[in-house]
Amino acid sequence: MFAAACSSGGGREVTITAAPTGCTPASVQVKAGEKVTFVMVNRAGGDRELEGIEGTKLEEVLVPDGRTRKINFTAPKEAIAQKLACYIPGGPRTIIDVQVVGGEVAAAVDATVEVELSEWSVKPSSAEVKAGRIRFVARNKGGAVHELAVVIPKAGGEPEEIAGAEVEEVKPGTGAEFVTDLSPGRYELACLVAKGEFGSDRDHYEAGMHAEFTVR
Repeated sequence: MFAAACSSGGGREVTITAAPTGCTPASVQVKAGEKVTFVMVNRAGGDRELEGIEGTKLEEVLVPDGRTRKINFTAPKEAIAQKLACYIPGGPRTIIDVQVVGGEVAAAVDATVEVELSEWSVKPSSAEVKAGRIRFVARNKGGAVHELAVVIPKAGGEPEEIAGAEVEEVKPGTGAEFVTDLSPGRYELACLVAKGEFGSDRDHYEAGMHAEFTVR
């Protein structure tokens, strides 16, 4: 079922309610490019958090028990899937689908590569694809914050980053994706979290978080 929404001076407000049994509604419908305000009402008997996952741009917000928080959200202009996670900090979560309607159809991709990130490896579902428009879907299976970037390896030096071909700050248990156009060549799929970033005690690339990737 879809969430009910009401109008306000700043646009629509969409209510999300946290209860002891989980969060509702299961699905929210928004227009492409629409600005809405999620009103998170916490009646769960304990703190709850709300954040965007799998590429959805909504920063993590903590809502204490018995309180209400308003979180601004702008829907993407394309009709692509969006997801919110409503959960007990460190515990079970409810996934809320945000259905974006009336937008541009996202451009077709030539291949999709699923990439598992963990300490200290990068494991793509395929190590070779044909040149074209490629979607990369990162899944963080580890216990630390990671990143995924397509880079050009350089012998004896730092890899060369490709503008727009990355997702940053992929938290444990979450995912994110991006689409980039790649021409034939040798690349690497890499995590570029540096020592000290996100509390890391090591450089993730130097720790081995990179894998060869070929575009033919």
